[in-house]
Formats: sequence, C-alpha cells, structure tokens
Amino acid sequence: MTLVDHRDVVTWTSAPATALDHSAIADFLATTQGLGGRKFASDSRDVAEHVGGAYPSGVTVVRDAAGIIRGYALLREPHGDEVGADFVFGPDVPERVVSSVVEATVDRFHAETDGSAFLRSTVGTDQQPAIDALTRQGAWREAEFVRTRKPLDREDVVALGSASLPAVAVLSWAEVVDRGLGESVRRVQFDTFAEHFGNMSKSREAFHRHVHSRSFTPDFSLAAVDTATGEVVGYVLGSTFTAGAAPAAERSAHTDYIGVRADHRKRGIAELLLRKIWLAALRRGLTAASLGTDIRNRSNAHLLYERLGYVAVQSQYAYRIDPVQEKP
Repeated sequence: MTLVDHRDVVTWTSAPATALDHSAIADFLATTQGLGGRKFASDSRDVAEHVGGAYPSGVTVVRDAAGIIRGYALLREPHGDEVGADFVFGPDVPERVVSSVVEATVDRFHAETDGSAFLRSTVGTDQQPAIDALTRQGAWREAEFVRTRKPLDREDVVALGSASLPAVAVLSWAEVVDRGLGESVRRVQFDTFAEHFGNMSKSREAFHRHVHSRSFTPDFSLAAVDTATGEVVGYVLGSTFTAGAAPAAERSAHTDYIGVRADHRKRGIAELLLRKIWLAALRRGLTAASLGTDIRNRSNAHLLYERLGYVAVQSQYAYRIDPVQEKP
C-alpha cells in the first residue's frame, strides 16, 4: 500500500513485515527519540520474539520515502477472547499515515474474529495519533496505567544488602529454579493478579513462556520464602526496561509483576523485595528502577511505590474495541 502525504510531498508506504525487517525495526526502536520505551532489547532476535504470535502477515511496517522503517503495527492471534494490537510510530510519521494503518489493522481484526473476540491495545501518550485513530474506530478507554521511575544514585548499597525481615528469606531466581519453586511462584502470581485488570494471571503455559522469554531478566526476579514453612509468600518478576534513544538511552531494572500472598501482607515483604531489586540493579551498573501500575489497583500499591520514591513519568491507556453485534 502507498500512502501520499501531500503536505510534505513525501511518499510513505506500508507493507507486511518479513523476518528481513526485524533488524530494521530494532534500529528504529533504538534510534528514534520520543518513543515510550520497551521491555525488550533493540536486537533482531528480541524483535522476532516480540512479534511472535501475530497473525500471518499481521505485522505492518511503515517506511518513509527513503525506505527507512518509521513505525509498525502488530495484530496478535487471539488469547482466549482477546486480540492484542501494538502501535508504535515515530513522531515524524504523518497522522493520515498512522490513521490508515490503524484502520487497516482494526479491519483485519474484525475480519479475522467475526464477532468472536474483542481488541485490546495498550498505548502510551507518545502515540497520540494512534489513540485518536483508535477512538475513531470505536475504541473506548478501558484502563489507565502509570509508568514510574526511581533514581538509585542515593541508595546505600550496604544498607540494601543488609535489609531483611524476620522469618523471611529472599531467594535469587537461580535459587528458585534450583529448589524447584517455580510453580509455587506461579501460583502466588496467579492469585495476586487475579483481581487485576486484564488477563495477567499466568497459566502454567504462560508462566513457562514468560520466564523463558528473552525479555525476562532473572537478575531482577526474586522470591520471598517463609523460613518456618518453606512456602513462597512473595515474588518479583522483572525485565530490563529501555527508555530513550541511543546514545542517551537509559536502562532500568523493571518490575513487571510483584505480589505478596494475602495472609502475609503488611509485613514489608514487597518493600524488601524492591530494595533487593535496587541492589541488583546497582551491582550491574544501572542507576534507575522502574515499574508500571494500574491506577485503580485495589491494593493501592501505588501508595507504596510513591513512598519509596517512584515518580510517574508516562501514562498509558488500554483501549478496547468490542465485537460488532449483528442486528436482529
């Protein structure tokens, strides 16, 4: 498909991506200012994993007149009754180009699902043209998330290393695996995220896929164990978040999932786990930690994060398009 922006006399094109485009997509993500960040590296292997699970020809790339990739859209195959979509465009992509690609993606969703699923896309404020295009296609705002960042330059490594709680042992991910506690962590993750927005509780298959993905960072993943019973009572599953573009990109220790078993809350376990993540980050040369939170989280976890120095840096929204209902 060819898209012409008459204002700038520039010809933009969009077409299904192939494996040969993965390196160019990685270049786009690594070098484009103004994007919201990502939990996978700018590497063709990571891009290949990230776009895995898309419909055949379900990844669309947008190129400028020089043939350089300036954005992409991704439509994933259904997970239950949910179809996921990603929209990432550089700030220089004309709005009419963004609108055309979003419209084509939504049309593909309707054609593929035929009323059997809904579309969900989590989009940051850096993608306002995509948000506007989704809204015109009937999307409604379902939830709001906040990405937060905590600088670690004032943290005391010695104090972090000595932080502890009575009757609680913090295990590295290697120790979790060595002790065969992965399934125990999964069960706690499932229970603690059952009340959260969307399909975040991990099945056995989804958990296995997550902890063996390239985006999963074992160094920023821990478990808290009750020393009296040997049971897992809390956990962190982490990744490495990259914000900004090279050469000034910042990498942070990112907390994807954190939870404490209901009967062990109010003991400071979540705070202890986060402090150990900060320690791991500093030991690896990172100077920031990050996490995202649902602002309507029933546990009011954002209050803990604010107290610990996490500061909001970007809003993200989940937009949803429901199935088209046939008229009787």
